[in-house]
This record gives sequence, structure tokens and C-alpha cells, in this order.
Amino acid sequence: MKPTREESNGIGWALVTPAVGVLLLMTIFPALYLLWASFRRFNLMMPENAAFIGLENYRNIVTNADIRHSMLVTILFVVAAVGIELVLGLLLALMLAPKSRSNAAAATLLILPMAVTPVVSALVWRELFNPNYGWVNYYLRKIGIMGEPIAWLSSPQTAWFTVISLDVWQWTPFVALILMAGLQGIPPEPREAAAVDGAEGWRLFWDVTFPLLRPFVAIAVLLRTLEAFKTFGTIRVLTGGGPGISTEIINLTIYRTALQDFSVGAGASLGIAFLVFLSILVPQMLRVLARDSDLVEA
Repeated sequence: MKPTREESNGIGWALVTPAVGVLLLMTIFPALYLLWASFRRFNLMMPENAAFIGLENYRNIVTNADIRHSMLVTILFVVAAVGIELVLGLLLALMLAPKSRSNAAAATLLILPMAVTPVVSALVWRELFNPNYGWVNYYLRKIGIMGEPIAWLSSPQTAWFTVISLDVWQWTPFVALILMAGLQGIPPEPREAAAVDGAEGWRLFWDVTFPLLRPFVAIAVLLRTLEAFKTFGTIRVLTGGGPGISTEIINLTIYRTALQDFSVGAGASLGIAFLVFLSILVPQMLRVLARDSDLVEA
């Protein structure tokens, strides 16, 4: 005898309820605790001094110059890294889009940087850019580009270059693969018709190919921007936010505040404020990208 619809629904809920309960326990409770802690003065080294202070932690975010600096560093890092990755990823996609065995092999090799964990890649990068025995300095001196070795992580300018170059190396393949899939999915008819009308080269790409590729560009930009805002391990290992606080992104500031200074309340308020910032940014990005790409409905 088949179970009734009500019995089937009951069985379904019985099967789903444990998973939903675990999900709520692992997500909702920590989020509520984080929100509660953000309104308190709570230092793990002095728990007896914990007290409710209202919006004081959030006021400190606005008035603290170091926090404003780390937020600016975060935005500059995301814009620079994602912008470079988009340009290089598009160039790689254009080269690898034609279907051939060599391009298929190259696309497979292209995935390898993404397979390396961020901490391992940062450790390798730190050794490559070591001023005493790093390969970068060795080969730059070998070919005569520089005389004295460069301490890449000792000045803000070269530290920035090192951090962004690592992110570009690791994530340009991600952008390239998305755009390559888009290029391979574009039907040949529009380009053939434009070629018959005399379009060629750059004009053919810009007027015909790129408009058809815009949805994939939008996806790549959105996903990479979100991922770049989550960057932590690579910069933590590579520079630690230094020299000084020149490469300290907001995630490092949250980590330092909550887990090194043990100021859980201030760290929680920073995390909440950053979450609110992303919650405002992402819908705006979707709206702007959808305007040109028809990716989502505005």
C-alpha cells in the first residue's frame, strides 16, 4: 500500500530535520553569538571586565585610522588583482579557445596553480622572492636587470607587487577558463556575418565577440571579486600585513584584533561591519553587471 501524500511529507521532513538542525547549529548560533559579542567590551585576557557598551565598537570602526587604512588596502588589492586577472585571463582565453590537442593540454596545465593551497603558494612565493637566495633576484641579476638584490617584502611598493603577483598567478587561470568556455560557446554565425561585412581584427572582437562574451565576463568578475575579498592566508604568510600595515587587508585586521589582541568584541564588530559592506556591494555589482550582460534581471 502506497503512503498518502501527508505520510510522504512527514517522512521527508523527518529525513531533512536532522540536517537542518545541524545547519542551524553550525551557522545561525555562531552568527547570533557574533552579533551579541559585537555590542560588548569583551577581552579574553580580562573576561571579568566584559560589559555591554552598545554601539561603541562600531563607532571605533569609523574613527580608527588603521581600520580605515586596512579597508582602503583591501579595496585597492581587490581592484588591482581582479583587473589584472581579467585582462590576462581574456588574453589566455583568446589563445586557448580554438579547439586542439595542444590547447586542451595547456588548459589542463592552467588549472595547476588553483590546485595549490594558498598557504603553500605563499610559502613558495616567499622563498622565490627571498633577497638572499631567491630565484627572482638570482635571475634578475643574471640577465643584468639589477645590480644589488631587492628586499621584495621590505618596502610597501615591492611588497604590494609581490602580493598581487601571487594572487594573479594563482587566480588568472580561473578567469581564463570561464572566458574560454564562453568563447567556445559563441556561435560562429555572428562573426562570419560581420566578417562578410568587412569587420576584422580588433573591430570584429570588440563589436561582435565581446558583447556575446559579457555574461561570462560578469560571472568571472563577480566570483573573483568575492573570492578576493576573502583573501587571508596568502597575505598572512607572505607579508603578515607588512611592512608596517602597508599590506594589511581587513581580514588580517579582524584576525589580529580578535585572535592576537584577544579583543573579541571589537573583532566581532569588524566582522559584522565587513559582512554588511559585502551585503551592500554584491547586489550593486549584480545590478551593474546585469545592465550590460543580461546575467540577471535588474
